[in-house]
Amino acid sequence: MVDIRKMFKDSARMITDIAEKPLAIDPGMGKWLDYCAAVAPECKALWPRLRKLDFNADANDLESWLTRLFAREPPPNEINGLWFGLHNPVLDDGKPSCQMYVGGSTAYDPDSTSNEWVCQLSYVPKGRYATSKVLNELYRSVEPVTKNNVNSLGEAFLCHGYLALVVSHWCKGPMRTLLRGDASIRAVVIGHDSGDFYRMAILSAR
Repeated sequence: MVDIRKMFKDSARMITDIAEKPLAIDPGMGKWLDYCAAVAPECKALWPRLRKLDFNADANDLESWLTRLFAREPPPNEINGLWFGLHNPVLDDGKPSCQMYVGGSTAYDPDSTSNEWVCQLSYVPKGRYATSKVLNELYRSVEPVTKNNVNSLGEAFLCHGYLALVVSHWCKGPMRTLLRGDASIRAVVIGHDSGDFYRMAILSAR
């Protein structure tokens, strides 16, 4: 039985660790799937199958998407916070998925630890919605497994973990310059539209 309360606590800790010290995408997801295998060993066929997903290729596709988006619709300089959120669109096959989108706000307060500014998005580009094969597969593979609360390891755990790995990689790597743009400072936060918010980085010229 998956202890949902503990899972959320462990997820927050793991995301915090990733924000401070990013991991490479593939081995990083290996750690998140190790957790799933430990707390839900009854799904012995599911976790090895998900390990075979091409996390690196998908992360590269997301990076290309964001680069193109910011070239076409760059965030204005006054945008001092970027939000990478998970949402649940219904895809062309008529089934729900989990996907990522980006928005921005001018309401981030450097003197506050609150991330509630993500609820005040003023940068909402037309191309803000990404398409991730990995997020879709994680969501659709795990969410239907309701026995022993295994479905809580889908969007709430694995999708958040993957998003954290991708965004932390951007914040600490070459994409950092693109994320900050010409703004003097930009906070970067991830999460779900109806869930918790996790601050991944504060980007500045210093």
